[in-house]
Amino acid sequence: MKDSFLEHEEKFNLWKEEQFPNVKEETRNFIEHLIDPKRDILLWKHQIEGVLRVIYSYEIIGKNNLLLNIVTGGGKTVIIGACVAWLKYAHQQDKFLIIVPNIIVRDRLEKDFVVTKLEDSVFKKFDLFPKDGEHFINELNAHVLESGSGPQGILDSGIVLGNIQQFYDSHISGKRNLHWLMTKVGDLAVFNDEAHNTPAREYTTVLKILSHKTKFRLDTTATPDRADGQTPDSEMIQFYGIANALDDGIIKSVVVYQPDAKIIELTYTNKITGEKKKVTELDKEFREAEANVKPFQWIIDEEPMKKQIAIALQRFDEQKRRAKERYKPILFIVTMGIEEGKRVKDIFNKSAETGGFGFSKDKVLLITEDTAENIVTYDSMGNPVTARDAATQLGKIDSPFEIVISVMMLREGWDVPEVSVILLLRKFCSEVYGQQVIGRGLRKIIRNEDEREILAVVEHPKLQHDWLWRK
Repeated sequence: MKDSFLEHEEKFNLWKEEQFPNVKEETRNFIEHLIDPKRDILLWKHQIEGVLRVIYSYEIIGKNNLLLNIVTGGGKTVIIGACVAWLKYAHQQDKFLIIVPNIIVRDRLEKDFVVTKLEDSVFKKFDLFPKDGEHFINELNAHVLESGSGPQGILDSGIVLGNIQQFYDSHISGKRNLHWLMTKVGDLAVFNDEAHNTPAREYTTVLKILSHKTKFRLDTTATPDRADGQTPDSEMIQFYGIANALDDGIIKSVVVYQPDAKIIELTYTNKITGEKKKVTELDKEFREAEANVKPFQWIIDEEPMKKQIAIALQRFDEQKRRAKERYKPILFIVTMGIEEGKRVKDIFNKSAETGGFGFSKDKVLLITEDTAENIVTYDSMGNPVTARDAATQLGKIDSPFEIVISVMMLREGWDVPEVSVILLLRKFCSEVYGQQVIGRGLRKIIRNEDEREILAVVEHPKLQHDWLWRK
């Protein structure tokens, strides 16, 4: 995606050197508070840079449809919170709409913007308001648009958080929610998270309708360049990629482990016909499955699957030792099809009976589109927990699961920093999908730039992911 800020870089840097001339007095107060080196919580340099680029674009050059391209684990939520705080404090903006593509992303943002205790708010946690603006936090508790719920919260809350589907004209509630936003509130500031989803037809339609009331829009994503070649219609003003984040110690270092291809040959069997093929003969099938043209009918044979699982478990033991009981590492296994995911689970189940892998089957969670709402465990109060909910609790000390098997799930927005090992039992043809999956393990567990953390990725060399590791 084109960097629209390149032509402004020189003047922007001069603006910073001259201490931010030509901005509102409230904006200057806000900036000085944000960059104060005596703050209890210091934002990362690229987070401050992102906020400054937003302010410069809006107040100095008059741009209001912006995009930040920031690596997974780079703290986009804090940047969103800081921009909300600035607009509230300096521009008296009263209504904010945060749009997300799915429930998983919504659940992540809900933790920071929907709070029962003031100190849990992203605004308080990261000290985003100057002292004379802290009272605004009371006006910024978010209302979450739930399926089947009334729209009254749109009027009552400063922030509205909702899935894009809850504004679709094809849904009665979506049509109603959009009508309320267009007729019953004033100007909007729109935050469009995981913005690479934007080019979808209905998504674009909603944003176009909202644009008539949108005073400011900020898109955030780690992967703006989609598999279909389309990009969001906003202007990219910041790129902060994996290489930058590694240099700054913000994300984990990726270490790739590959077995000897001569010792472990990666073979597949067609679950319908019984035909066998090597992975190098299945490029077309992988492409068609990834593009949703045809379902993937092939399953990795049991022997190479077991051997790769064994390698991943060795890496997992190493990561547990690195954790030193400070946190609970997670092994994330990714497969292409549901039957393949079930085979992985069966291998663990059989191993639990024989003591092969040394893992109880109760510690292994399988999540697919078919099983996401299945009850997989019970909480301390005896309430049932679905696979989807269990996936959001992974890494917490009281979660019973240490291994999660995902089939076309848990990509964007699913952020469990404790993911320490990823086992790839599938090929990626799309650069977007590959980066999204690896991104699930990039977020550091301990927010300490001086402590190096490793994400161990186990994959077969015949999957031909060299392009991904170069990135």
